[in-house]
Amino acid sequence: MADHNKEKRPVGRLLALAGAALVAVVLLPTAGMALLPMPSLKLWVIGLLVLEFSLVFAALALAGVVLAVFAGRRRPGAVRGASVGARRVAAAVGAVNATMLVAALLPAVSAWGTARQHGVPLSLAGYLEGLSTAAPRGPDETIRYARVAGEDLMLDVWRPAATTGAGSLPVVVNVHGGAEDAPQSPFPRWDAWLADSGHVVFDVDYRFFQPYDWQSSPGDVKCALGWVARNAERYGADPKRITLMGQSAGGYLSLLAAYTTAAEVPPSCDAPEVELAGVISWFGPGDATAEIPHAFRLSETVRRQLAEEAWPLAPEDWAKASPSSYVRPGLPRTLLIQGGRDILQPAEHTRSFAARLAQAGVRYELVEIPYADHQFDLVWGGFGSQIARHAILDFQSGL
Repeated sequence: MADHNKEKRPVGRLLALAGAALVAVVLLPTAGMALLPMPSLKLWVIGLLVLEFSLVFAALALAGVVLAVFAGRRRPGAVRGASVGARRVAAAVGAVNATMLVAALLPAVSAWGTARQHGVPLSLAGYLEGLSTAAPRGPDETIRYARVAGEDLMLDVWRPAATTGAGSLPVVVNVHGGAEDAPQSPFPRWDAWLADSGHVVFDVDYRFFQPYDWQSSPGDVKCALGWVARNAERYGADPKRITLMGQSAGGYLSLLAAYTTAAEVPPSCDAPEVELAGVISWFGPGDATAEIPHAFRLSETVRRQLAEEAWPLAPEDWAKASPSSYVRPGLPRTLLIQGGRDILQPAEHTRSFAARLAQAGVRYELVEIPYADHQFDLVWGGFGSQIARHAILDFQSGL
């Protein structure tokens, strides 16, 4: 009879406690990927994905909290509840999961507030639509737009999948970013989306940054612009409505190419000077003289790789290579898209650049997504990308 007076620990509670502990064990190193310094760019990208898919981890953390509560609660009518030791373990595991839940919800809640501010209807259904590195279709054409210094420079042409019948379409010339040489259209889903939103898109390749040569890369972008202006009508596009857009290094090149004259930065081929309707920079350095900071989340190895090894210039060239050196009235309308948690192009640097544009009377818009990191456009369905798509279409509608 004495055995019947003792509470037997149900198997279900043990399983719940084990499940809650497993969730905590999974979430702690996952959170570390997004919060701690990463020794390489590849590991940093994993942290970026954790941040962009934070709602998935929030759901997992919530499940861990529920399991911990179930494992640690008293059974009604029992002489004794769960053992003190087991309840303490359940409380500790539940606290870890609750902390992870709050941390995982912060990016989404902040993005939701930004979306409301800009009138953007966020889609939970589209949140898990994957990455932008693949598209449901490929480019309509791949063409060599120039041969410079023995190297073929290529571009991809993306046209709307369906005929719009709206006459000549506006143009987006897309300039990819990256920390190393790469071909055009690395994020083709953006190209396909822009095209199907009523644009003719030219995603261009360029010679990657040459050591101690700050003019070759923007010169190639200007060469591509000249080719596009000459050939736009062949593709049903309007050469007077060209927007230059780029991400990261491509955003920087877009600003530099858009803000300089042919005398200041010449094209790398025989190309006309193109008057742009607009320029869009995703987390691109507007001030090349501003150093990448020694931030906690940016390991010194990666910082040095990007700041000192990727593109060494002579000290006297940094100001000439900086878009901020050419800020003046009359520049093209500008859209700046920035992540609030960007470790490579800090948000305060972009805000300072925006203030210089305002002081010069340049028409600009700054859209900042809190907690978004550098290259958040990698995640197609993320709230940051959803906000950016709305901002781009709104910007383009004013051309």
